[in-house]
This record gives sequence, C-alpha cells and structure tokens, in this order.
Amino acid sequence: MTPEEKARVKIDQMFEDAGWKVVDRDFYSPTITAAAIREGLLEGNREADYFLFVCGKAVGVLEAKREEVDVASDVVCEQAIRYTRYVPQCYQAFARPLPFIYQSNGVMTYFRDCRIEDSDLEELNRIHTPKEIVKMLGIEDPYAGLPTLKKKGLRDCQYEAITELESSFRTGQDRALIVLATGAGKTYTACLAAYRFLAYTPMKLSCSW
Repeated sequence: MTPEEKARVKIDQMFEDAGWKVVDRDFYSPTITAAAIREGLLEGNREADYFLFVCGKAVGVLEAKREEVDVASDVVCEQAIRYTRYVPQCYQAFARPLPFIYQSNGVMTYFRDCRIEDSDLEELNRIHTPKEIVKMLGIEDPYAGLPTLKKKGLRDCQYEAITELESSFRTGQDRALIVLATGAGKTYTACLAAYRFLAYTPMKLSCSW
C-alpha cells in the first residue's frame, strides 16, 4: 500500500465515523444523505480527492495528501480553494464557490469556512458530522442532518425499511407504514429508526396509550 493509499484509508474512516458515506463517483446518488465522493469530477477534467454532498447538494471538498506532506501549506491551501470554484453545473450546490474545505494527510486535518473573508485554517483533526454541517449552513430541512445508515449488523429488510422510511419523510410524506415478516426484527428496526429521528432531527416522540 502506497503512502497516499494509507492516508486515504484513515480519511475514509474519519468520514464514516462522522456519519458520511464514502463512495466512488460511479456509485454516487443524490438520495445519499451525506456523501464523500472519491475522485469527484470537477470542471475542466479536474478531480477533487473527496467531493462532499449533503442531501444532493455540493457543500465542500477535502484535499488529501500523504502523511509526510504539510497539508496546512500555502500550496495545498491554494489547490483546495481552486477546487471550490469548479463545481460542474450539472450539480446543485449550496453556494458557488463551495463553502467548506478540509485538508488532511490522515494524521492532521484542517478546516476552513470560505464564507468568512480571510478565514484561517482551523486544526480540527476530524470531519464534521452531517448534522453539524446542516447547522452551519442554516439548512431548515429537518431531515438533512441524518447520518448515513450503516448496513453492517442489519438484515437487508431492516436496512431497506429504515432507508425507505427516512426517504418518505424527506420527500414530504407525513405518514409511513413498515411491514416486516415475523422474526425479521421489527422491534429493533423500530427502535433504531426512532433513535435516528430523535437524535438527529427535530422530530418528537408521541405515544398513545
């Protein structure tokens, strides 16, 4: 494994720990709540190491380097800033240029909010969660802060049920029905869905006795 590949493994893990889904660009879908696209295509055949989307809209980029590179250097900063200006017109974006930049070598991670004039790099050493990004952007969509649901540990039917439930609410439905076969894990599915809504959205729990 090359030094660059080792750094990417660590960066992928940071994204996943924060609730993002890391995908290759051929597998990106706007239905993914928070996506970090590897080698995301920009205008002029440029590629962002990671092209970041929340609810189908571009929000930023991450410039990745191998561990021995100083990712806070002027050269890396200028490269990352340039990438925020080359969002293809086929993509929706929260702002043009993109508001957020990360620069990481897998050990040190820096963040910049480009909406703040002459802003400095902030040593962060992590990736913001989707919920934090939503708050910083002032997005009012109550479901925009949902982290990507991890499939590990879930049956296919449980994963599909929660994914489709969340999708239905994001598209404006105010009611949804989950139907699972006996023994499929309905209780766990309901608890996990309720936890995600209570923890990451303004939704409140209402019980009838």
